[in-house]
Amino acid sequence: MKKDNVWFTYKARIQAHKRLEWLDFHSQLLLVWYAILSTALAVLTIRHSTVLGPDTDVMATILSVALLGISLAVANRDFRGRAMLMRTNYLELQKLHRDLPNDSSEPDAPKPTPAQVNRYDELLAESENHREVDDRIARVFATGLTSRVPTGFEYFNAVFWLTMRFLITTMLYALPVVVGLYSFWNKP
Repeated sequence: MKKDNVWFTYKARIQAHKRLEWLDFHSQLLLVWYAILSTALAVLTIRHSTVLGPDTDVMATILSVALLGISLAVANRDFRGRAMLMRTNYLELQKLHRDLPNDSSEPDAPKPTPAQVNRYDELLAESENHREVDDRIARVFATGLTSRVPTGFEYFNAVFWLTMRFLITTMLYALPVVVGLYSFWNKP
């Protein structure tokens, strides 16, 4: 185990924490957003039963069932709990990193103690592992890298992943509004 290994693991776990927080925040907000839209549709259909066309009742039913299923799936993923565990883990990795001697190729340079190596192994086992994309994003946006400089592919992959995450999230917010407006304007 080298000090660099702990540093890269620590940075990747920070990124995993950010990813899990993003998922927690947006999954909860999307559930609220869809619930508001579902409620608004239910209220509108009291007075105008075909506000989105002759299949308004079917669309409202599908939205309600989908909302129930998605809320159960989101609750089971426990993004918030996993993010908190990841945060605790990366803070412990940071402490370990500070205590390690600097990496050196000199034969008489201090090496990590067996207790430090054991602690690193324990910290790796205490938490779920970060994803490969977390490592890539952490390395692409890290400053002062001395080793493991990201390749062009890794840079592209990290930026592409972040862009797609943003676009998909935006699409999930806009989708019910777009479908509703399309149905409203194209009703027979």
